Amino acid sequence: MSDKVRMAFVGLGRWSGMVAAGASKSSRAEVAAGLSRSPEKMDAFAENFGGIPAKSWETILADENIDAVVLTTPNSLHKPLAIEAARAGKHIIVEKPMALSAAECREMIEAAKEAGVVLAVGQNTRRSPRYRKAEELIRSGAIGEVALVEANQTRPQSYRIEGLWRNSRVESPGGPLASFSIHQIDSMNHLVGPVRRVSAFVSKLNGPAVPDDVMTAVLEFESGALGYLGGTMITPDRNYFQAHGTEGVIYLDVDGGECSIKRKDADTFEKLPMPDADEQLAISLAEQMDDFAGAILEGRESEVSGEVGMAAVAVMEAIVLSAEEGRPVEPGSL
Repeated sequence: MSDKVRMAFVGLGRWSGMVAAGASKSSRAEVAAGLSRSPEKMDAFAENFGGIPAKSWETILADENIDAVVLTTPNSLHKPLAIEAARAGKHIIVEKPMALSAAECREMIEAAKEAGVVLAVGQNTRRSPRYRKAEELIRSGAIGEVALVEANQTRPQSYRIEGLWRNSRVESPGGPLASFSIHQIDSMNHLVGPVRRVSAFVSKLNGPAVPDDVMTAVLEFESGALGYLGGTMITPDRNYFQAHGTEGVIYLDVDGGECSIKRKDADTFEKLPMPDADEQLAISLAEQMDDFAGAILEGRESEVSGEVGMAAVAVMEAIVLSAEEGRPVEPGSL
């Protein structure tokens, strides 16, 4: 392998373009190919990011000049494609959710370990500057012991996905969970700690898409802290995270890329300097792809390894199961 990791992107759309733009900012990554069922999309991808239109998935696996695959495909394809790639000796980064169940994640992890390849997951929200600042503040004890955390990630996607693969209960379990709210699950795992058990509800109201419209869950963490996670597919965009500690409160919001802290004796929140939301997104994706390339070149795990990705999927799966069966569910049991 050269000093750059040559990557093939599989499943070309809006998001793959943003991920490729992130990879293009890394001195350790190179866009080598793009694969789509649409020749027009492949041509546009090659024009924007370089590389060549791939003839097929099989040609990518057989190409010794391709080191890694970037999977931005329907969720149900993550497991089979990742396993095939691992067996062909390709390193893998797969878009969130890593898979549709913890059992599928374990199969992917085992395949990567057997092949000796890196398996990473595209949970980029934790890498945004506002979340990195929250991590710094929490780890330093700036807000004391975290007692309660709350988050919501909502988009009116029910009105946007007719005819798309996301318009499926299989591909999008729990309504907004698999599409975007899982980013907040990963952030909760990362900033507060492992989730011990969840109790959840989902509801189908009036959204035109097939998946559920609304979800809400109460989470109990191993630390004893509690949390709330919510999201909908039918109400205006919201995306926030708030951690309540014994010495202060941290508030993060995608609107304006806000990161604010209210200290114990303060009357108001102090807004910390941050890039705007679009710049934070670009930073998070550039860091994600540079970390993936670095893990390959340095023989280490990515920050968001298969095990980390599986932890988020287990909470997602537990939320869906709790809502279906009307009982608390422990992610660790899945």
